[in-house]
Amino acid sequence: MKIVNKLLIIIAFLYAENVSSQQNSLFVPLNAQKAYARKTRSLDGKPGIVYWQNRADYKIDVTLNPKTLLITGKETITYTNNSPDSLRHIIFHLFPNMFKKGNMRDCDIDPSDESEGLAIDKLFINGNEVSTLGNEFVYTEHTLLRLRLTKALTPDKKTNIDINWHYTLNRNSHIRTGAVDSTSFFIAYFFPRIAVYDDIDGWNYYKYTNEQEFYNDFGNYDVSITVPRNYIVWATGILQNAEDVLNPKYFKRYKAVDQSNIIMRIIDTSDLKLNDFTTPNQFNVWNFKAENVTDFAFASSNHYLWDATPISTDKTSGKKIILDAAYNEDSKDFYKVVSIGKQAIELMCNSFPGLAYPYPKVTVFNGLSEMEYPMMVNDRSYDDLHSTIDLTSHEIFHGYFPFYCGFNEASYGWMDEGLTSLATYLFVSAIDPGYQKVCFIEEYQPSIGTNLDIPIFTNSSSLRRPVYDFTSYPKSAIFFLYLKDLLGDETFKKSIQEFIFRWNGKHPIPYDLFNTISNVSGQDISWFVKPWIFEYGYVDLGIKEVIKSDKYSIIVERKGNYPAPINLRITYDDGNTELLHQTALVWKNGEQTYTIEKPIYRKIKKVEIIDEYGIDVNSSNNSYTINGWKLNQSK
Repeated sequence: MKIVNKLLIIIAFLYAENVSSQQNSLFVPLNAQKAYARKTRSLDGKPGIVYWQNRADYKIDVTLNPKTLLITGKETITYTNNSPDSLRHIIFHLFPNMFKKGNMRDCDIDPSDESEGLAIDKLFINGNEVSTLGNEFVYTEHTLLRLRLTKALTPDKKTNIDINWHYTLNRNSHIRTGAVDSTSFFIAYFFPRIAVYDDIDGWNYYKYTNEQEFYNDFGNYDVSITVPRNYIVWATGILQNAEDVLNPKYFKRYKAVDQSNIIMRIIDTSDLKLNDFTTPNQFNVWNFKAENVTDFAFASSNHYLWDATPISTDKTSGKKIILDAAYNEDSKDFYKVVSIGKQAIELMCNSFPGLAYPYPKVTVFNGLSEMEYPMMVNDRSYDDLHSTIDLTSHEIFHGYFPFYCGFNEASYGWMDEGLTSLATYLFVSAIDPGYQKVCFIEEYQPSIGTNLDIPIFTNSSSLRRPVYDFTSYPKSAIFFLYLKDLLGDETFKKSIQEFIFRWNGKHPIPYDLFNTISNVSGQDISWFVKPWIFEYGYVDLGIKEVIKSDKYSIIVERKGNYPAPINLRITYDDGNTELLHQTALVWKNGEQTYTIEKPIYRKIKKVEIIDEYGIDVNSSNNSYTINGWKLNQSK
């Protein structure tokens, strides 16, 4: 066995040399090198010939008590080991344990929300009960549970695990999940789930402390949610028994949405006084099913308004989805959320990425957070409609990344946040012209080029705010914006589309993205990727000199190590201006200067570098007049 392991390591390193040469010496971590050597991933960006991933399917029954905030549940997990390894233990995430007394977390919470965490009442493996008290086979640490198996789960085999559990929902510290008001709730990360076991890291052991986001396997969900009378439930998946739980009046409106072409008010302000939303049972059980998703979340309220509309996502096939919004009547911006979301989804389907939205429905719930889930969004309300447009577009787009393509946000949060922030910038430019800005750019600007401005590739679980935000959102978004400019809009879009085709329902890592873009575009992008993703640095372009002879020679200098496009505004003596653009390609071979030549028959008065996104660290060299330097304090 030791000889085999040594041989595998040798093969990995030999293969890594080939990987490195083809990726122009990009840094490749050892665990990724071994995945290439085992051929689970390939250099052209496609899944490897022996790519595999495990799967967990869930059947869950959960009950919410709005008065006590007690959540009780029982679930059956069917776990399939598609890996080539025999698994001798299984790792579970118990995310509610972030609120457990004594556990570390990266945020402040109201002391009243400290709890005993998620308690496991019963645990069965293939029908055999396992004691959870004083059992060496069950070990809990922070938000992780390690279950040792008496018999290894061999390749291509399944195991069934039944768990009964309960915990108390947080009331005053709404951190992605919890009470919104006394009778409204958004509930996420609420059930024990099996961690990802993959070809890169094996078991993903990360502890949830609220900074990093998530990484889950794909599976089918069949979830039944019990709530009191007149509480509506919105959730991941499609409601299976609407006729059994909705009052006939509201059921009729609910069913009419699919056939309408307008925004339907399923529950409007006049209905709130009647309080007759559901069938007159003391409790109702709402059943939702979702196929091949990475997570499940739900929300409930007895006093929320409910709007919905159908959206065509593919004109050829006639495919459409349902977008709905559930919100407090005092949230004035939410009256427009369905309209905003409809515009955003149409742009997603027809513009970028130019593919049909991957799920049959999306619900935007008016909570106290800003967080995405498959087919569900938990969004706070804003007085500023611009922010509502930005946030709504951003969170809905996450349906592509990290959900349709199952990104590892715990390690590479910048992948989905960067692509989503890029998309948001494009959508807001179309929906809300004149207001578009890169997410968190104003917060990032004072830290650009400082010791807080770390390489994008840094593992997300190692980061803390605000560095996590800088790296995941504005810095990575600008990388993608510049890459889009470099490749051209159509080539970039085709590359992202092909990446989605290859990796939907799977778990890509950054190299799969880089290699796919290079493969589709036919261009080596490693010269651009290397500084932006793996190195410390910043953007600093300046006008070194304007030389006048038989022509004007405008010399632009690259003083920072991040390659960036050149945007120039030339002002002539007659008051006319000219805009010139060069992509970052002009710096491909490490050039430090680039010269733009203009004929002398028009007299140049002034030359300025336009800092489009406000990230050039030194604006003092961005403006030049023929008579000498002129400081330009504005970016």
